[in-house]
Amino acid sequence: MNKKTLVQLLLLSIVVLITLVIFFKYFNKEIALQKQENLKKETSKVLNDKSNIIKDIEYFSKDEYGSTYNIKAESGEINVDDPNILFLKNVKAKISTSNSEDIFIKSDFAKYNSKNLDTNFFENTKVEYEENIIDCRYLDLLFKNNLAILYEDIIFKNLQTKLLADRLEIDLITKNSKLSMKNNEEKINIFYTK
Repeated sequence: MNKKTLVQLLLLSIVVLITLVIFFKYFNKEIALQKQENLKKETSKVLNDKSNIIKDIEYFSKDEYGSTYNIKAESGEINVDDPNILFLKNVKAKISTSNSEDIFIKSDFAKYNSKNLDTNFFENTKVEYEENIIDCRYLDLLFKNNLAILYEDIIFKNLQTKLLADRLEIDLITKNSKLSMKNNEEKINIFYTK
């Protein structure tokens, strides 16, 4: 082999070696980073698929007297410690009994127990039944006691009356109500309009 050919092969080897070094040093990192990024996205997707958040929830129940309870929510999250507890968002509920008109409830959030149906509504809670509208901060539905307890910033309105109170208890069967204040020295404010 002549000297000229040997030098050309050596130079060609050096160029190939430099090209490989540059490729593995710079471009291979980008490929590895893209693979790592894709793996993160796939892992995130799998985790979200196995998440404890549920969209468009609806529960329906009926008791032995024919009363029904229907609750719907935009989304809900299962409590990790107790799978019977769901934390709901943008909630609407309807209670229907055979002896009176339906009760409609709306709130921003609720804690729902799927085992005993007890529900704690909170934030911007609104209750509507017959000609009555009640706004409050919290509402606890206790089905084993057939009782609804509303408290904090209660505004009770019907056709001609507006009441301001701290606590309101409603018997879900008879619809009898009991109003009270936290402080016994304070009085319930009643406004009457013609």
